[in-house]
Amino acid sequence: MDYIELRKKYPRFEYSKYYYQLVNGELLINFEYNISKKIYFLHKVVFDVDKKHWNITHSLELSNLVFHLGLAEMFSYWKATCSPLIDVSAGYLSEKQIIWWKDLLINGMSQYFYENKIDFTPDNFVNMTSSKKETKSDLVQVDGEKTLIPVGGGKDSLVTLETLVRNDLGHAALVVHPTTFYSTKIIEKSGIKEVISVSRGLDPEILNLNSQGFLNGHIPYTNLLFFISLITAYIKGYKYIAFSNEKSADEVNIKYLGKNINHQYSKTFEFENDLRSYNRKYLSDINLFSFLRPLYDIQIAKIFSKYEKYFEIVRSCNVGQQAGVWCCNCPKCLSTFILLFPFIGPTKIKKLFPHNLYEDGHLSRLLDDLISEKKVKPFECVGTREELKVGLLLSLKHYHNNELPKLLKYAKITYLTNKKDLGSKTKKVLNKWDNNNNLPEKFSELLRKET
Repeated sequence: MDYIELRKKYPRFEYSKYYYQLVNGELLINFEYNISKKIYFLHKVVFDVDKKHWNITHSLELSNLVFHLGLAEMFSYWKATCSPLIDVSAGYLSEKQIIWWKDLLINGMSQYFYENKIDFTPDNFVNMTSSKKETKSDLVQVDGEKTLIPVGGGKDSLVTLETLVRNDLGHAALVVHPTTFYSTKIIEKSGIKEVISVSRGLDPEILNLNSQGFLNGHIPYTNLLFFISLITAYIKGYKYIAFSNEKSADEVNIKYLGKNINHQYSKTFEFENDLRSYNRKYLSDINLFSFLRPLYDIQIAKIFSKYEKYFEIVRSCNVGQQAGVWCCNCPKCLSTFILLFPFIGPTKIKKLFPHNLYEDGHLSRLLDDLISEKKVKPFECVGTREELKVGLLLSLKHYHNNELPKLLKYAKITYLTNKKDLGSKTKKVLNKWDNNNNLPEKFSELLRKET
């Protein structure tokens, strides 16, 4: 459907209500949204809550956090029609808060705008209003030194989890469902003492709209994960939230209408700083940061290569995620393979992948997409162009004078001709420590030891 017509037909999106209750040790949260009073959605999020924490669930502080989670969740529904007005009648937002959320919408939904060919540059593209009166609530305050670690099924959160648990700085893993069998296996292998589960339930109506041709696209998921983590940290008493976003997330995919489009915007250092500032001013004193921020993805791959016990259970492929496989035919698979191969080698790599992807000559176009400046960088969480070249260069060393497999031979001819320049870049990338990070000192010292 044409986005201009949808905006005319459905001019108003409303976040109308949130409410929650304790039932059998679970905190059940409901969010109500509607589009121009014609299409209605009920979104559900469920948290595990021990009895000893039940008193917290009646506080104004929790109510404020739940309200904000509803703001983060609303993008999943607003995107169906791209309505020009968002009416937040469920709670209060100041003018400065509205500016913050509009900025997140413009930058965090940029891939969605690009893929749906939406002109999002006009000043009045989206207006946001808040009709409720201000309700004063104190900032959430948490004492102690415990750390919560959001965990997926890939190598990055695994490196954070393994490193912090091994050094007695990781106290609980957070898993957001629906997730995969492999996320659970990773947590079991880590030996972490507490695992906290949160479940999200999209209203089936949004899937129905998708099937009818309404708009769809990528949302800033890491922002959503933060608000889920924040509620969890408050209820359970965790002072730190250690995410696993790395320096590589800052590289943009393409420019569109003069604006940077970044699939990983909500993982960038820029957004992390914005989020920390918003949190301190309006929400809590809980300290959120990305443990891996100083490092490139290839440096994280090098650390991961020491954790052989996880090789057979790590899965980063979005295509094969639910089936628990590497599809071996997508940008995520190829990027991960290139970054890991130099440190694992052709024999052990088969514990991770079903075969050596360098043998697959037909992946040359995919390689071009990942590395060529002339191509649109794939909308996946992949390595930077520079570090992927470094990964390819380091991969050559495993073959010495032997014949190169097809894809690696193509890469050598196409992208690895200036070995002197690449050699200096290799040292730069592998030894990088970006001081633009928010790691507390004890976490920074620990990560430096790992590298």
